Amino acid sequence: MFKYLIRVVKYMVYCFVLLCLLLSLVFYTSDHGQLTYFWEMIPSTNYWQVALFLIAFAAVYPFIGYAQRTVYLNRSFETDREALIEPILFARFQITDDFGQKLVFRHKSAFTRLMRLYEDAITIDYSNNPVIITGLRRDVYRFARYMEHITRQLT
Repeated sequence: MFKYLIRVVKYMVYCFVLLCLLLSLVFYTSDHGQLTYFWEMIPSTNYWQVALFLIAFAAVYPFIGYAQRTVYLNRSFETDREALIEPILFARFQITDDFGQKLVFRHKSAFTRLMRLYEDAITIDYSNNPVIITGLRRDVYRFARYMEHITRQLT
């Protein structure tokens, strides 16, 4: 729950900064007439609607954007470890932690990590079969498909 609240706050700040950047971009690249500040582009009666949208998006996105997936392997993870983590390493991720039965990967690019708000960790728990992968939904589903494909080829 604590991790969820941190993500909500991060996405709220991210959305607010993005909104300010977009408004200032539109303000400074167009003829703005009588307006003196870029936040005057939003009528004062609509501030609460914008704030409600930002809060709603920040509250919902961590549920949508992060996932957990189980991958059933025909054998143990340890026997095919190198083949199973090769696509993850090829996708510019690196192993940051190895806790015996749990691997944590993070992206190598600092810019990509910043754009993902440093919530780019992919965790693979291989303590038993099935293997549990958690992290950003897009990466989790991509790496789970890779693992399923590799296990089909190896059997």
